Amino acid sequence: MSGSHRPTLLSNCTLATTAAEARFRVEYPNSRTRSSRIFALDQRAAEAMYAITEDPWQGAHFLTVLANDDIEPEATEASQLPLAHPDGTPADLAVEIEGADVVVLISSSGRNAGAAEVVAREAYHRSIMTAGLALSDLNAGEKAEAAVNAMRPFASVLVVARDEEFIPAMLNALRA
Repeated sequence: MSGSHRPTLLSNCTLATTAAEARFRVEYPNSRTRSSRIFALDQRAAEAMYAITEDPWQGAHFLTVLANDDIEPEATEASQLPLAHPDGTPADLAVEIEGADVVVLISSSGRNAGAAEVVAREAYHRSIMTAGLALSDLNAGEKAEAAVNAMRPFASVLVVARDEEFIPAMLNALRA
């Protein structure tokens, strides 16, 4: 071992916590908050999402796709996608994702794959990261597979969760 290289030792961590080293710390958060848009693609996903909308989120907007059947993505413009805020007021996709940093698609059944494509297409054109969360349970393997397959082409991050309890953890990880 040469004299110019010092290995990292446990004592180095101790030195970093001294008052002398504390003066070099930055006293504000190391990153700005994200502007997140969370889309529930089906009824179960919407119910799970509505359960957490009152939690303290940093710049997150929660939206529900209102379509009952799959939307034809090639024929649907962003302004034509039927969306609503948690209070039921209508929302415009183009307006909602303007300035967003991340889009999260939540699905439990694989329904509304066309709507997922419309949202993901608009996010892609604006260079916004898209994440997908497929809600599953032990008895719904086929539905979970459909949800995963619906979001797989569009999401750069795709997670399968056993239940709704994972939604806040994922959104916190994405700094929503």
